[in-house]
Amino acid sequence: MRSEIIRPYLERLIGQWLEEPVPAPDEDGRYHVRVNTSGFIVEIVDFEPTLVRMWSPIVIGVPKSVALLEMLNGLNANGLGLRIFLLDNQVILATELVAETLDARELHFACHLLASAAERLGPELTTLYGGQTLFDPRDGLPTHLDDRAVASTV
Repeated sequence: MRSEIIRPYLERLIGQWLEEPVPAPDEDGRYHVRVNTSGFIVEIVDFEPTLVRMWSPIVIGVPKSVALLEMLNGLNANGLGLRIFLLDNQVILATELVAETLDARELHFACHLLASAAERLGPELTTLYGGQTLFDPRDGLPTHLDDRAVASTV
């Protein structure tokens, strides 16, 4: 499935999850979704099969340490559908979905799983290992995630 075919469908699905129009894609065609202290990026990967990649830098500016890597490895060993890794002093959560078979339920589950994990793990990891979350908590928003995110440019 080619990216120009999946793009309008993906935009509709993201908008349904947000319960508002999807933010415009950036110059690379990626969609940025803001949650409270985190955000994630949704992009189409022209691969065979075409994939929808979702990823979130949940901690930025974190120094590499054995303890951090052991923690991330433990999270990967016990995780459900997400990978977590350190790249360029950022802790990243990521997952991919097959575009051809993507439906609303699968995308909504992945958005919720990624956003919930980012909101829970980002502050926890910054407390333990340093760095900072992508955003400071917003006034008036809960520090936990309910069933959807709030859109804005990450």
